[in-house]
Amino acid sequence: MTIRTGVRRRAHIDLSVIRSTAASLATPLPDCAADLRADAYGHGLIPVARALTDAGVGGFVVSRVEDAAAIADEGVPVPTTVAAHPPTATDDRALLGPELLGLDPTRPSAPAMRLEGEVIAVKRVPAHRGVSYGYTYRTERPSTLVLVALGYADGILRVASNKAPVKVGATTGRITGRIAMDQFVVDLGDDSAEPGDAVILFGDAALGEPTVLDWADALGVAAPVITSRLGRRIERTYCE
Repeated sequence: MTIRTGVRRRAHIDLSVIRSTAASLATPLPDCAADLRADAYGHGLIPVARALTDAGVGGFVVSRVEDAAAIADEGVPVPTTVAAHPPTATDDRALLGPELLGLDPTRPSAPAMRLEGEVIAVKRVPAHRGVSYGYTYRTERPSTLVLVALGYADGILRVASNKAPVKVGATTGRITGRIAMDQFVVDLGDDSAEPGDAVILFGDAALGEPTVLDWADALGVAAPVITSRLGRRIERTYCE
């Protein structure tokens, strides 16, 4: 077995995708408010608020008074409402939500987030080898197993165990065995990988990656729940 330490856990958010998605919607943006509760569904409150302000969105809905204050402190000059319950509209504005971030299966749009981890260990094992806690998965044949440095402490839902698709290098597999606190395992079969290889949990289907909507289908959990749960150990990076 080879092992790597000092790993990356990153959520890459493309702000240009958010702006272009907003601009593509039929409703005039000054007449809309954007739902930015739960730290903009895990995408980052302030960067997303700035991007949507640039796009011309007329207001925001947030979860907490502190979030409204943070937006004001950043000089984002749009009306901001604190919602004590799931909002449907605010100040007579139409409400935009998960569709802005590629999280709404009824209004498909490009995903704003790519969630990336990396391989930290690789091991070749025989057939019938049990994987992770409780051995809920066993290899069907001799296989290459990779250990990926993301787990439920990062907000990866444990219900994704044995279900969710992931892309390791050029190979798309699925999480195999139970997700642990800091890592999970993927069975690559006869394919290979090296420590340090990128692992895409979800990203852009146009790049051959699983999407957050694929995860939602596999888990039976709404896409906004998946992204909203991602923790602080995952670094958010932003690009245009």
